Amino acid sequence: MNFFRKLFKAGALMAILALAGCNSNPSQKYFKSIPQEFDAMCQRAIDEWKVPGMAVAVVKDGEVVFLKGFGHAHLGDSTTAPVPVTPQTQFVIASTSKAFTSGLLANVMDEYPEIKWDAPVKNYLPDFKLYDPWVTENFQVREIMSHHSGFNSYALDDLPTWGYNRDDLYRIYATVRPTYSFRTKYAYNNSMYTIAAKIIEKYTGKSWDDAIAERIFTPLEMKNSTTGNKSFYTAENLAQGYRMRKAEDKDEITVVPRTDKDHAFAWLSAVAPAGFVISTAEDMANWVKMHLAHGTFNGKEVISRKNHNMLFYPQTITGSDSTRLTNYAQGWTVEFGQQGRYIRHTGLAYGYTALVGLVPDLDLGFVFLTNNGSSSDPQSALGRDLIELYRGTNRTTHFDEYFADYKEDLFAKDEEKPAEEKTPVAPLANKAYTGNYYLDVFGTATIYEKEGNLYFKLKDVDAKLEHKNGNTFKFFQPGSGTYDLIFTVKGNRAKSLTFDIKDPVGDFVRK
Repeated sequence: MNFFRKLFKAGALMAILALAGCNSNPSQKYFKSIPQEFDAMCQRAIDEWKVPGMAVAVVKDGEVVFLKGFGHAHLGDSTTAPVPVTPQTQFVIASTSKAFTSGLLANVMDEYPEIKWDAPVKNYLPDFKLYDPWVTENFQVREIMSHHSGFNSYALDDLPTWGYNRDDLYRIYATVRPTYSFRTKYAYNNSMYTIAAKIIEKYTGKSWDDAIAERIFTPLEMKNSTTGNKSFYTAENLAQGYRMRKAEDKDEITVVPRTDKDHAFAWLSAVAPAGFVISTAEDMANWVKMHLAHGTFNGKEVISRKNHNMLFYPQTITGSDSTRLTNYAQGWTVEFGQQGRYIRHTGLAYGYTALVGLVPDLDLGFVFLTNNGSSSDPQSALGRDLIELYRGTNRTTHFDEYFADYKEDLFAKDEEKPAEEKTPVAPLANKAYTGNYYLDVFGTATIYEKEGNLYFKLKDVDAKLEHKNGNTFKFFQPGSGTYDLIFTVKGNRAKSLTFDIKDPVGDFVRK
């Protein structure tokens, strides 16, 4: 027996030495700390891409190995001095908030095991209603956040700046007709996350904002994290949002501040579970640590292993090519490709972008928070190059490739398109359209005349109509854009109206 034990130990030792020999191969190099080149790579985003400010955290093998601010939270002006970004600078983390809502729901499910991923939403929200009765009865909890509802991408996203709040969006889903069949097409959707928040609020008895603070921020020691509903206007350490543009007179990137904070709040507060967490790089490092530890933080379980695994279980194929397959899970994109399994999510909203990435096979996670509200490409490139550094492949070319593509798109010359020739059809007299029109849930829309012009009023919309052709007009709503308004006419009088917000909303019928 002693001989066999010695033989086994010798074999084990030889295996270990063989593995050590493999790891000594430069192509298999495994870093235990941050690669030396990474700091300079981040600075390039500020210097070359003109990102105003960026906070970065990297977690490796359970430890924060990099935590630093770059650039400025406020660029300053004639009356104020620039304010540098630090790891404690707060940013709106935009759509990377989605993972917080899915993680919060998983945490609530641990306490209330009667909530099942594969059970119909109707089991928990009896008033839940979609346009199609069959879909209403069969829409499962795991499908709330996986973007295959049948609605167009960004369904209902236009409505918050019209005056519709989170509860309104929840009810309006019963009226809007999906463009695609249920479960057949990936189409990114923010407002669906309000449904997950409804389940959370029902079982916790608290608002989504309070529940996420109690169940996520507190146990993860995220002391400088909050939600925009609570602190968007009052946070003293919140970075100013900016956007990047092409300079007017030359092919250069210029940076301008976002000045539409009220519009930002109207939209973000309505879809808060999808995009209105405010956090810091320092705090987000703890969020990443928890995920890399399968739901635990500092030895305490925040999310059970079973429900944590479900957060990354692929639900919807989002794309594929010869190098990778990407899927959407619960608030996360899961990519399988040359960089292994790469779990990530980006965010972009009103002057802010973010990226959170996890590479479980490397026990690696990273966070990039910026006040660049134009593109998440800098962070995406840096994240991929960081993975290559840790893999030891020497293929750190993503920054240059992404930057070249970005500049090509930004500086592309607009080609003049020949105007479409249409035979104009005159509208009816103004009085044929004026009156009140009603659609359940949306409420009453009013068409009225002022100084010879028609106006459209619905909730916070009070817009002048511009005639396009026949019985089609258009109007502009600040904060969201330009929309077609279409009347259905019988005889010489309009009997209904509707408008275009990507999916058919139904007819407002004349009273």
